Formats: sequence, C-alpha cells, structure tokens
Amino acid sequence: MTFITIDSEKCNQDGLCVQSCPVAIIDQKKGGFPFADTTKIENCIACGHCVAVCPKGALTHSLLSSEDFLTVPKNQPDPESLEALLISRRSIRGFQNMPIPHHQLERLLEISRRAPTASNSQKISWNMIESSDRLEQIRQLTLEWLATDPTPTRAHYLETATKGRDVILRGASALAVTYCPEDYVWTETDCSIALTYMELLAASMQLGACWAGLVTMASRHLPQLKEILGIPERHNIGGALMLGLPRQKHYLIPPRNKAHVTWL
Repeated sequence: MTFITIDSEKCNQDGLCVQSCPVAIIDQKKGGFPFADTTKIENCIACGHCVAVCPKGALTHSLLSSEDFLTVPKNQPDPESLEALLISRRSIRGFQNMPIPHHQLERLLEISRRAPTASNSQKISWNMIESSDRLEQIRQLTLEWLATDPTPTRAHYLETATKGRDVILRGASALAVTYCPEDYVWTETDCSIALTYMELLAASMQLGACWAGLVTMASRHLPQLKEILGIPERHNIGGALMLGLPRQKHYLIPPRNKAHVTWL
C-alpha cells in the first residue's frame, strides 16, 4: 500500500520530507524522488510534517486529508509580544457571575486540541462542564474529600470555605477536564501541555483561568467525583482548568525566584 504519494512534476527533490520524518520511513536515492517504505507504514505517527514542510505541495499522505491542512498564519507574534503575554499571565482566583460565551469555549478547545502529544498520539479527551448544578456537585464533593485529607497545609481551605468563599472553583463558570486511557503513560504530560495552551489563549482573550488542582486530586480518590467529571471507566484524569470572566485586573507583574540553572 502506497500511503505517501509524490507528484514528480512538482517535486524539486530537495529532500525536506526525508529530513522531517521523525520515524525515518521516507527515503531518497541520489538523483531520485523521495519514496516511502511501505513495510513501515505502522511506524508512521501521522504528524503531517512531511506534507507541511514541502514548499511545492508535491506530497500527499493517505492517512491525512489535504483539506484538513491549514496555511501557516503570517501574523505571528514577535518575541516581545509573546514574552509580554507569558509574563503577564496570572492565575485568576475570582470570577464574575457570568458565563463565558459558548463560541469562546469552542475556540479554546479548537486551539488546545492542536497541542503536541507524545508521538502525536492525540489520546486526550475533553469535557467542558458548564452546568451550574454539576459544578456545584464537583465543589461539594471536593470539599468532602478535603475533610478527609490529612495534609496539614490544606486545612485552611476548609476553614475558608466555612466563611462562604468558594475555595474549590473560585466561582468559575466552566471547568475544562482532560483525560486519557488508563494504560497511556503520558497522560499528565500531554494534558498539562494542552491545558497550558488553553490557559495562555484564555489570557490573550481576556478570560480568566486557573488550574483546578484540588478537583484533580480529589477525583483520584472519589469514584463519584470522577463520574460527575464525566471521566469514563478505564480512563485517568490528566488535569482540569477553571475558566471564567475575571473579577479583577492586575496592574503589576509579581516577582518570582531566579531560575536555578546549572550550565553544563
């Protein structure tokens, strides 16, 4: 089965597709056109780099629809703009009592699904929880777990909750939950990268986001909470992100510790 096709009229034999293949299943003889080793099709991770790197559009891949490729945007942020976003991003722990427009949540998911995953496995599934009733259940069950948690540094959460403050979801109007099959070893890594994509895009959209660490930990101990989060059997949570319209605006960038670096 030929799964990579080269248009000989377009190909300039520059070998870029050969160089970009991460699993080395594309080869090229001197003076010839690139070709794929059909015996190694199972090694292909369908990353699409061989198609994306060709300046002539000479290569097509049977596992990837040409219509699904996007043109690289020209309005890339310069380093200063990206740096400004990264250092001004804040964890938002107070949200307005207003929902995020649904189309904005869809935009967050559309971009976050493109985050890198190990060997392009794309094992991440998402639940976007908007139901206020379900969010309240998540809040209450997480508080119940906290009441049984022996970790002394978390005791203040319960004390603060008795004063009427939402210490679990901070009033977020939505909760993005990621999960993968239980036999997948890169769950936490892949989900963390994808949620970071979402957090940074949310910041650029003037939305608030904060990692729901207490919910994530509690769900690993409470099957009922895992069920309410919508995580199916034989799957593990990879992380969750609170989302909402921020209640405050930050005017300063707080200090952080210097990087502990060893140059080798």
